[in-house]
Amino acid sequence: MPWRDRQIMGTLVIAVAATAVALAMAGLPDSAFWRISGLVSLLSIAVWAGRGQLFPLVRYDQTTLVVRNTTHTYEIPWEAVRSVDWHDRTGLSLMLTGDGTVAVQAFSRWPSFGRHRKVVAELERNRQQWGKGAGGGDPVVVPASGITELVLFLPILVLVISLLVKGVGSLLS
Repeated sequence: MPWRDRQIMGTLVIAVAATAVALAMAGLPDSAFWRISGLVSLLSIAVWAGRGQLFPLVRYDQTTLVVRNTTHTYEIPWEAVRSVDWHDRTGLSLMLTGDGTVAVQAFSRWPSFGRHRKVVAELERNRQQWGKGAGGGDPVVVPASGITELVLFLPILVLVISLLVKGVGSLLS
């Protein structure tokens, strides 16, 4: 399903952050310390925004619905999907057999402009058509890599190293 609104917003966030940091860095004194820290922070913000906005997706075939969220990927047999729900506060979610729920981050709840009805109807139609098999099995949950934590930690690490290098350089000179 081409849910591009989230990807467009992610691209805009990355472009605005890059422009803002580039303009701010142009006004900084000519110090490698601040420029390196700024570049690493910009990279981290871009990766973080990209991970949150560009990474989530949903794809499906006749047997499986794959939901890739920021922190986990779910491979769900259609037989395990009980219903497809939309809530204004939480957005799109899948109710699974056994009282499980999977949030679908690929579809932003804002601005849906009524489009969520079409998405819910399409997923519900597929569930009714392809979810009639016996059994179906359990959903497979695969945790995402730790890239998000690394990206959030990286600017702090670079800042501390830059401060240490600048401090040692000041002491030695």
